[in-house]
Amino acid sequence: MTRLAIAIVIGSLASLHAAGARRLVTPDAEPAAGPEARTVLALYDGKQARTVRTTPVHAMVDMPLGYLGLVVRYHDIRNGLPSPDALSGVRGVVTWFPKESLPDPRGYLAWLEQMGRRGTPLVAIGAMGVFADEEGNETPLEEVNRVTSRFGWRFEAGWNNTTYGARYGHVDPRFIGFERPLPRVVPSYGRVSSTLPDAAVALQVEVPGRPAGRSDLVVVGVHGAFVAPGYAYFSDETDDREFRQWYINPFELLRVAFHTDTLPKPDTTTLSGRRIYYSHVDGDGWRNITQIEPYRTRHVISARVVLDEVVRKTPDLPVSIGPIVGDIDPAWYGTPDSLAAATALLAEPQVEASTHTYSHPFDWGYFARQHTEAEEKVYALSEQEGGGDVMAVAGPRRPRMYDKRPFSLTTEVDAAAAFINHRLPPGKRVELLQWPGDTKPFEAVLTRARMLGLANINGGDTRFDREFPSAAWVAPLGIRVGGEWQVYASNSNENTYTNLWRDRFFGFSFLTKTVENTAAPRRLKPFNLYYHMYSGERLSSLNAILANIAFARGLSLAPIEASRFSRIAQGFVSTVLERQGPQTWMVRQRGALQTVRFDDLTRGVDFERSTGVIGQRHELGSLYVALDERCDTPTIALKRVAVTDEEPLEARPYLVESRWRVFDVVHAAGQTRFAGQGFGPGRFIWRYPSAQDVLVRWSTQSGRTGTLRTVASANGLVTFDLPQFTAERVNVVLSSPEVALAR
Repeated sequence: MTRLAIAIVIGSLASLHAAGARRLVTPDAEPAAGPEARTVLALYDGKQARTVRTTPVHAMVDMPLGYLGLVVRYHDIRNGLPSPDALSGVRGVVTWFPKESLPDPRGYLAWLEQMGRRGTPLVAIGAMGVFADEEGNETPLEEVNRVTSRFGWRFEAGWNNTTYGARYGHVDPRFIGFERPLPRVVPSYGRVSSTLPDAAVALQVEVPGRPAGRSDLVVVGVHGAFVAPGYAYFSDETDDREFRQWYINPFELLRVAFHTDTLPKPDTTTLSGRRIYYSHVDGDGWRNITQIEPYRTRHVISARVVLDEVVRKTPDLPVSIGPIVGDIDPAWYGTPDSLAAATALLAEPQVEASTHTYSHPFDWGYFARQHTEAEEKVYALSEQEGGGDVMAVAGPRRPRMYDKRPFSLTTEVDAAAAFINHRLPPGKRVELLQWPGDTKPFEAVLTRARMLGLANINGGDTRFDREFPSAAWVAPLGIRVGGEWQVYASNSNENTYTNLWRDRFFGFSFLTKTVENTAAPRRLKPFNLYYHMYSGERLSSLNAILANIAFARGLSLAPIEASRFSRIAQGFVSTVLERQGPQTWMVRQRGALQTVRFDDLTRGVDFERSTGVIGQRHELGSLYVALDERCDTPTIALKRVAVTDEEPLEARPYLVESRWRVFDVVHAAGQTRFAGQGFGPGRFIWRYPSAQDVLVRWSTQSGRTGTLRTVASANGLVTFDLPQFTAERVNVVLSSPEVALAR
């Protein structure tokens, strides 16, 4: 769909209002200068939810908030409520309590009232927890409504258990029917009324002839939003697996409630104007004997098959490989063959060295506490506790794969990285720790990895396909563990496609549907190809990997290392966006993150007022702004541009898209100089001020040089390709032939 068509569709959707619906007003005034508030405080009850990971906010709301550029901070109300004065930078509050009771509902209401007076929006999905305490003492309704009316709704006495004759009187398609229509039979509901003129009733139920049967069950406004219990999403937990689909549109509801239209969004899906691709392989099954001919008769291990059939045949795509060191260390269970395979794999130029720990813990929570060796020997691990990786191991359940030596963080992190580093070619080092087992590391091990300079990844298990047909199964970017940050893998590995490696070994080929569904209409995730070494055991699983690689090669992607993606994700959390004036922001503390998104096709970069900005691309209804990684504090200034199918004309060249990272961009004396670095042949598209001949000269650090000539298209796009230089810096100069001759 073209930019112009997208703009028309967006405009049409924005104008949809059923008869009698209130007009929805969002703030359009420029906020004051200073840091943008990007934090959403998620309150949960630690007695009702075992951990943050099991809360519905983390499972289903965290990802849409991240897409909108917001960072979620979780707070257990069992630890008391935070002082409102200590919540600077908080843009809003979100709750999704499972019950209508809390330990101190009156204290909670008083806290919410303070937040309302400060103008902090509240999004309450499901139970609010304010109607009674845990002893059954009811809160007077007038006390509840004095507070909730500030956010846009009030509750009336009564509950409709029998909904015979009830019907949906008003359904706003902007917010309702996102992935699934509402149930034909109206579920039971309480009586709720909208209270503010600038809030929209997105869903109203009524019983003809019975005024008491009317209720506003979804209310959305700039002061917050309310979604009645049972009306957020459909869930069916039969057959040991939950089926989810949204009734509400969480992206639209959260966008309005936290008024994110004018908020720049740090973007973790895009680099140099293209969707990111990265791949990583966990070492599980490294020493497994393959069943694939002709390797089977030679008793070849799976790691060797992956080396020969995948890695060496895809030099254009980076992959991060993390051995379990216990599988390659001869002092543990390593063999000459397993160690030789590791040495060969990690020597490939497109392979990034990672670690999957030394002994492969299954249950990280177990090792967060002190245990004797004798206690570990009698440990009984359930499938649910151990996570998917446990299924790759035969024999009795245990808390880790190998117990050759007592567990210690020094062994799992430091010694594992040191063992691999010792066997790497010059210029390489271990860059990444890939979490094994239940992928729930505790704070101390995350700290250990960070102090060693390692990025981290795994967990999340994103699926979005026929079996998991909902954005509700798209995991968030990661999770805060104490003072550390765990980064989730962007897609699930083959475990969830193969019934934990029991059957349907071709199932990983279905990854392409998740890749497509997370690409549009919103780019929610990069393309992440994540699998285990035991996929080299069977022809069907190997073919699934190769099919996914062939699919990736047919897309316009920016391939990077898995550690770089992890650091981009870390940058999302740390980024500070400081508003400098009208449509102008300074970007600070962004780490490796190099893209900022604006969800407005009518805006473009004002390059004259910007610094550290190397390009822009209008796509999927948004403006993606590319930053120069060599600039620590770039400034992004925007201006209004015409919505057309072409990128806007500027006085100087700028990057539209590239397969490689582009940085060190300098415009001077009729030339544009930049550095590029990436995997596979380099393709670059620049927007030039006019159609003209462009001379491209390049040189590498190793001394290779080249020159080519290209002609800008009628719309000013200059496209050119460079040879493959795996991860080597290439210096490029663009100039007109006349300027080149003059020099």
